Amino acid sequence: MAAPAMFLVCGKDLRLELRTRESLTAAFFFAVLVQLVFSFAFQFQELSLRFEDVGAGLIWITLTFSAILSLQNSFLIERERDCLQALALCPADPSAIFLGKLTANVVLILTVQSMILPLSVVLFGYHLSAAALPVAAVVVVNTVGFSALGTLFAAVTVRTRRSELLLPLLLFPAATPLVIWGVKATRLCLAERGLSSYGYLLTLSACFDAIFIVAGILLFDYVLEE
Repeated sequence: MAAPAMFLVCGKDLRLELRTRESLTAAFFFAVLVQLVFSFAFQFQELSLRFEDVGAGLIWITLTFSAILSLQNSFLIERERDCLQALALCPADPSAIFLGKLTANVVLILTVQSMILPLSVVLFGYHLSAAALPVAAVVVVNTVGFSALGTLFAAVTVRTRRSELLLPLLLFPAATPLVIWGVKATRLCLAERGLSSYGYLLTLSACFDAIFIVAGILLFDYVLEE
């Protein structure tokens, strides 16, 4: 019963987002703004730098801050429509609700990233073709962990009066290792290094993903009841 309920929750969130486009629009234009600011602020050639020296940091700054907008909205829409109590009373396994919310968040964040990465190629003038698949793999693996942690913290903070402020304060320190591994792995991918040079970073990120997905499954029941 958990899998159908998970897909129902995920489908409900994605349909709602397709109707309103609130999270996608805000996250996309925020990410575009960040990319534009960095493209005008840094002239890599004048500083004798290559994009792979600093590009990984730019990509992950854009990813993490734009992802926060999607994660915040994930439970704010439930609060604004007085649906939090309905979620708690829903005759579905709480872990299925968590996994449904998590899947919807991952889809939304990756959708924004799939539009932003090609844009960064144009703005910064680097060649992504050789490193496209490794960079995509790093982004997907780290996005799953970041979303798992963010979905759990968004559920914890949604009933507080300052949830918009509290979520980043909780999420960024906890997700710091994941972001650091993502930056390092992306830099090695952009430098066209082999899998052996960044494979251990992907493994660490995958372990982080598993830990926080399991934590979300185990704790989400208590979070909904509070």
